[in-house]
Amino acid sequence: MIMCTVPSRVSISELPVIGPVHCFMTFLTHRGDAPAFRYAGQPMHVLAGYEGRPAGFAAMQITIPAHFAGPIPHAHDEFDEAIYVLHGRLLVAGDDEPQEAAAGSMFVAPRGQRHAFSNPHATVAWVLGIWAPAGPAIAFMRDIGAALSPDKPPDPDHMREIYARHASRLLP
Repeated sequence: MIMCTVPSRVSISELPVIGPVHCFMTFLTHRGDAPAFRYAGQPMHVLAGYEGRPAGFAAMQITIPAHFAGPIPHAHDEFDEAIYVLHGRLLVAGDDEPQEAAAGSMFVAPRGQRHAFSNPHATVAWVLGIWAPAGPAIAFMRDIGAALSPDKPPDPDHMREIYARHASRLLP
């Protein structure tokens, strides 16, 4: 649903053009309005960023399976990534020792920074992932999510090929 409004503090000349009409866009997305992809066999619901709405960032709700080995440590060169834990716990790593991220925690991986996570616990975790910009991040998440298995570690050679296609790289 798109609701077009013109805030009183904004002049009409500052608004984006949509067709022949100037419009300030605000929209509400419900889970299921955009496609869902699989991530390690679990649902990954796109909430923002699909088809450029908005182009600046993507947001997805992801279910992380219990006992999930997680992706191999890696870095992305075309987008930033942030993961906010909604429910459950993850083990997250950057350049330092892994740390536990419980519900209410966020870990951030700017472009080029090493990161990884796993869910060594007996319960699923729900996270809100945020990436900027949207396009390359959604393409990467769709491909990597389909390749990851909920119950076995990822194959490094297969992961390396996927990461390379998306301006990302595996790191030690």
